[in-house]
Amino acid sequence: MTSRYPIAFIAFSLVAGAVCLRLGVWQLDRLAARQAASTTAQAQRNLPAVDARTLHDSAGNRRSYATGRYDFDREIVLRGRGRDGVPGVEVVTPLLLTGSDTAVLVLRGYVPSADAISYDVTIHREADSGTVSGIAMAVPVDSAGAAPAERGGAVTWRRLDLGTLRNHLPYPVAPVYIIADSPATTSPAPRRSSPPSLDDGPHLNYAIQWFAFAAIAFGGAAALWWSRRRGAPAIP
Repeated sequence: MTSRYPIAFIAFSLVAGAVCLRLGVWQLDRLAARQAASTTAQAQRNLPAVDARTLHDSAGNRRSYATGRYDFDREIVLRGRGRDGVPGVEVVTPLLLTGSDTAVLVLRGYVPSADAISYDVTIHREADSGTVSGIAMAVPVDSAGAAPAERGGAVTWRRLDLGTLRNHLPYPVAPVYIIADSPATTSPAPRRSSPPSLDDGPHLNYAIQWFAFAAIAFGGAAALWWSRRRGAPAIP
């Protein structure tokens, strides 16, 4: 082994360790941002429920309610969903608001489906009219992600998109949708879905891993430098 090899290895290890250290700090920054967002979201969820007609697209995570009539003929099926390892779909139904020409979308819940696509929309209908409550979220703006697709005469969506929905439905659509948690009015009905989790996510675990990689890289560089300093033969 030439004398340049240990120096190159030490330099590489120091650079790799610095990169891993920076990535660990980045994950801690993401953790702090997520915790701050979760605290804000939880505070919003703890506020008294408001009429969904008063909400705008920045008012996510607000408990709300809406009264109106479901438009089951224009129900939206979100494909590729799952729960407890069981494939399925989620059902989103426009609710035509009482005293308004606008509809608010209601995520009524999850239904098992063997292929995570097929769903008989007539099976899990609830009462035509009534009041629904739950957590309001902004309807996503992601035209590429909506990806409506037809199969066997039925259209399913990958996810919601406000622009695509407004072009698809014959009436104005509110910029928020409600993740329903009020009791179903009939049985069987879709199993209610949960709002986005407010946990810390994987960022702390990722940070620990990156710091461990940094420690290995720095430790390897230090061990090689110490062995060279003592005059011991370096291990290639």
